[in-house]
Parts: sequence; C-alpha cells; structure tokens
Amino acid sequence: MTAAAVDAVLADLATVAGRLIADSTAAQRELDERDDESERWLAQDGSLAGHRSYPNPSRALSSVRRAYAIENARLLRQSSREIVAWWADLATYAALSTAAGQPINPVRAAGADPSAHLTDEELHHLPGPSADVRALARLAALFAGPPVNPDATADPPVDAGEFASRAGLMLQRSPSGDVIVIDDPFPEARLPRMWGDTWVKYQMPALLPADELAAAFTAAGVPPTVVEAIRTATTAVDDVLAAAARLAEPEDVDAPVRDPAVAAEEEALWEHVERTTDILAAYARTLTDHLPAIRTAARQRAQR
Repeated sequence: MTAAAVDAVLADLATVAGRLIADSTAAQRELDERDDESERWLAQDGSLAGHRSYPNPSRALSSVRRAYAIENARLLRQSSREIVAWWADLATYAALSTAAGQPINPVRAAGADPSAHLTDEELHHLPGPSADVRALARLAALFAGPPVNPDATADPPVDAGEFASRAGLMLQRSPSGDVIVIDDPFPEARLPRMWGDTWVKYQMPALLPADELAAAFTAAGVPPTVVEAIRTATTAVDDVLAAAARLAEPEDVDAPVRDPAVAAEEEALWEHVERTTDILAAYARTLTDHLPAIRTAARQRAQR
C-alpha cells in the first residue's frame, strides 16, 4: 500500500470509529431511559393497571422497547470495540512497518476488517497460531476420543474444538476419520487468530507494551517528543489491560465478609475497564497523527 492509501484508510477508520462510538453512547442513553421507564412500571405494581398479572399493553410496549434497546446497545458497543481494535492494530502495524522501512501488506491491513473475506492463501499473511498451537489443537481433539456417531466423517465434539476456536482454527475429520486442523475462514475468527487470549478474554488487540514500542521508535530515529506521546498513549492501554486482567482473577469465595476496600477497588477497576474503547481510540489516534513524523524519520535514516 502507498503512504497515501494507508493514510486514507486510517482517516476513514478514525471517522467510522467516531461515528460508532457516538452511536454506542446514544444507544446507552436510550437504554438508560428504558430502564428508568421499566422502574416506573415496577413502582406502579400496587395499582390495578400496573399489577404484573393484569393486562397492560402500554407496559408491554415498554418491555419490548427495552428489549430492543438492550440488544441495540450491546451490538453497537461490540461493533465500536471491534472497529477501534482494528484501528489500533492497523495504526500499530503501519507505524512499525514504516519505521522499519517495510511495505504495508493490504491483506494484513484488512486482517481485522469485519467486512473483509480472505482466501486460505491470504490468511497466511496474518499473524496466527504457531505450529505448536495447531498441534495442540489436534491433540485436544484426539484426546476427546472417537465420535459417538458411527459416521467417521463427523466433526469432533464441540468441547474439543474450544481450544482451536480460541486460536482462530477449526477441527474437521478427513474421509478416513483422521482429525485435521484448518484455518477458520470466517471474519470473526480472525480476531482470536491475530490477538489470541488478549481478544478472547479482554476484547482488546494484542499490542506491544509501552516500553517496547517506544524503544522500537527510538531506534528508528523518531523524534523524542513523538516517542513520548506514543509512550503515554500506550501506557494508558497497558493500564486498562492490567485492570481487565485484575477483574478476571478468581474471587476468594471462602472470605466470610466482603472487604469494603476490595469492593471499592473492584468498582474503580470496572469504571476503568468501561473506558477501554475510548482509551484504544486515543492510542490509535496518537499513532495515526504521528505517522507522517515516523515516515520522515524513516526517510532520513535511509538517506544516511
């Protein structure tokens, strides 16, 4: 891809991400209003017209609208996260490739595009599971045992495919009954393929930590002010990832009383994690804005 083409895609991604985030925010406001309306119906439960067992078309309409608002808010929240994650991933790939003087592969750039459909050959251009992971996925299916169905071509059990699906892979059986591991061709499988458990567990792209990314740009001769801006944005991503990982830790179910300090910390972590999409967008915007400076540094380095 040319520099102009990369800039155009990143600019378009920034616009689309902004629209989706705005739509998601509006959908959440709508849901909050529907929740308030639902609470008002519950408060009227003592009156005949509001009693839960008494027919009430207006209450039914409120319930239907709330169900729609829940699903709409969920879909927009997930879609905005996916688009912003794509933006962050592409901005990182473009910046690092530019700093290293490497070309930008359009297939790799489309890796996290939910509307892109890649061939089996094109999938090989994406970051993906190693040979060891593929071997482990096959072993998991083999240890699951033969299919209960006497048809030897039946797919392996669903549980046996869980490990494979977390790596963007699929398990099938050959006509002879042997388990084979193949790349999952569907767009939604490319995110766990590219980002592994970082996406599966936390719905975030796998990005370099702040120190590693800053070191790479420093070594490429990128101006210190640019490196520091990128480090700051990346540190924010590192921090929210750490917060998500902290929330995923198992709770002490044997504790007799929940410590108020622990509860307060957990609430603060949740509030932090709820800002993940915005934090990723700020990171992607920082790299996008500083890509011209990274190009200049790469040209100057090549001319030495």
